[in-house]
Amino acid sequence: MMPARRWSDLADLAASTAQLVGDAIDVERIEIVKRKKGRANFATAADHAAQDAIIRLLRKHDRGVPVLAEEGAAAKTRRGERFWVVDPIDGTLNFSRGVPFYCVSIAYVEDGRARAGAIHAPRTGETFVACEGGGARLNGAPIHVSRVREVARAFVLCSLAFKAASRPTSRFVMLNAHCARMRMLGSAALEIAYVAAGRFDLFVHGALGPWDVAAGGLIAREAGAALTSLTTGAEATWDEPQVIIGPPALVRDALRTMPTLVRPRKAK
Repeated sequence: MMPARRWSDLADLAASTAQLVGDAIDVERIEIVKRKKGRANFATAADHAAQDAIIRLLRKHDRGVPVLAEEGAAAKTRRGERFWVVDPIDGTLNFSRGVPFYCVSIAYVEDGRARAGAIHAPRTGETFVACEGGGARLNGAPIHVSRVREVARAFVLCSLAFKAASRPTSRFVMLNAHCARMRMLGSAALEIAYVAAGRFDLFVHGALGPWDVAAGGLIAREAGAALTSLTTGAEATWDEPQVIIGPPALVRDALRTMPTLVRPRKAK
């Protein structure tokens, strides 16, 4: 089978799996079963149940493909030739409080690139899907990034790290001084999908997990976005933790206006 056809089939599998599991998530299972690094960062019983269901469905399709999943990820999987990347509920805090901005995110990575992916938002009934070279779709209709080219006109999504609002050198403060408006929705994968659909113009984040960006990054790229690393200034890899994502001209303008958005990673 030609790679493009295979990736299209895998994107459809990711979408159907995300929809099936996402729509079956028990919204009452919000008891915390695991606390993670950082304040208000935890996993609920629903996270674990959804992850188990996703893994069962993906392995039913092909048991030979490993799964890198947020709740109990095996680091060595990330170095494999091919694997799935799963976030069973991205936006767990939102989910636990009844806020509708959360999603299921599933991506397929092969030879160091995200080749297929889907994001499903159960509360809004929206499914974003893409495969490499096949464009991006929302509920079957093609989507594209916005036409905004200047950061001064941009509607921006930005992560807000603890105390970032009080640090003059933080990316949050810098963006707030230059863009039209800012928001933070609490689900990075869904935020990236919204940029892909042109609802927001720019996404900037400094601490992503691979499951946050794998599917969304591919969907955004296929919708016409540039994905740039904020540590190198070069094209971002599928699992880059610090990124700026948006229409290419807008990304260029943002980096020209605020060159210190790009900060080399400190040596350990």
